[in-house]
Amino acid sequence: VGKTSLITRFMYDSFDNTYQVNIPYYCLLLAFLIFSHPQIRLQLWDTAGQERFRSLIPSYIRDSAAAVVVYDIT
Repeated sequence: VGKTSLITRFMYDSFDNTYQVNIPYYCLLLAFLIFSHPQIRLQLWDTAGQERFRSLIPSYIRDSAAAVVVYDIT
């Protein structure tokens, strides 16, 4: 679907046209300033989209404050 591409574009302002299957526990960490608020730590978990890794998703989202769902409409 492009979850890794979205995170890479957001964090590094780059885009890779090649498709690479993701390992199920790939994590990118980003800290940034929002307006005048103190520094906020945002942890982005890039979960694998393959069916065989679906059982791992509950362990990723436990204790999460928010989630972004990415899907293909075609």
